[in-house]
Amino acid sequence: MKKIYPLIALAIVITIAAFYGLDHYREVRAQQQAHAAHLITRCVNQGLLSLFTLQANDWAKNPKQLEKEDRRLRERVAALPDAVYEDKPFADWQGALEVCDRLTVNTSRQHKTIFRPLAEMAKKEIWSLETAKSEQFQTRRKKAIYRTKVAAEAADRYLDDLRVDVNRLLDVSRISPEARALTQQQLQERIFQKYRKGRFSKRRVLQYLERQKEFYQLLTDNPKGFSLRGGSLYFYNKKMHRKADDLNRNLLQGEVDFFSNWRQIVEQ
Repeated sequence: MKKIYPLIALAIVITIAAFYGLDHYREVRAQQQAHAAHLITRCVNQGLLSLFTLQANDWAKNPKQLEKEDRRLRERVAALPDAVYEDKPFADWQGALEVCDRLTVNTSRQHKTIFRPLAEMAKKEIWSLETAKSEQFQTRRKKAIYRTKVAAEAADRYLDDLRVDVNRLLDVSRISPEARALTQQQLQERIFQKYRKGRFSKRRVLQYLERQKEFYQLLTDNPKGFSLRGGSLYFYNKKMHRKADDLNRNLLQGEVDFFSNWRQIVEQ
C-alpha cells in the first residue's frame, strides 16, 4: 500500500504539469494569433493611409505622386513585421506575412487603376483648344476618358472591393481558423467601422466625362466649322456655336467638382 502513495503523488505532479503545460500552450497560441491578426490589420490600414495621401494630391502640380506613394507604401509595409513581432516565426505568422504581401500588391494595383487616369486628366495639353482638331490628341482624350470611367467604378467600390479582397486572401491562406476569425474581428472593429465610403459621386464624374467626350467629338467631327482666334473658339455656324458654348460652359463649371470628387473616395 505504501508503494502506491508515491505513484499517486507522481501522477498528481504529472497531471498538474500537463495542465500548466496545456495552459501555457494555449496562451502562446493566443498570443501568436493576436500577432498575426494585428499584422494584417495594420497592413490594411497602411493601404488606406496611402489612399488618403493620394486623395489629397493635386494631380496638376504633382503628377508623379502615385509612383512616390507606391514606393512609400511598400517601404512602410516592409517595416511592419519587425514593428509588430520580434521572435521566432510560426505558422500563422508566415501566413499573415503572405496575406500582407499579396494585399499590398493588390492595393498598389487598385490605386494605379483609380489615380493614374486622374493624372492624365489633369494634363492641360490634352484638353488644349489648340489641339482640338488633332486626331492624335483625340485618341488620347478618348483613352483618358475611358480609363477614368473604369477608375470611377473602382473608386465607387473601393471599401467593398477591399473587404472582398481581404476575405478572399484569408480564405486561401495557411492561417488557422482561430487566427482568421480574430483577424476578421479586428478588421471589422478597427478598419470597416472606422472608415466609410466618402461622398464620391460616380454619377457626377461620369456626367462630366460624357460632356468632355461630346465637346471634343463635336470639334473633331467638324474641323472646318471653327477656328482658334486669340485663344478662343470662333464658329462659323451659330447652331454649332451654341452647342459647343453650352458644353464648354458646363465643363468649366464642373471641373472643380470633378477633381474634388476624388478627394472623397473614403473618409473617417
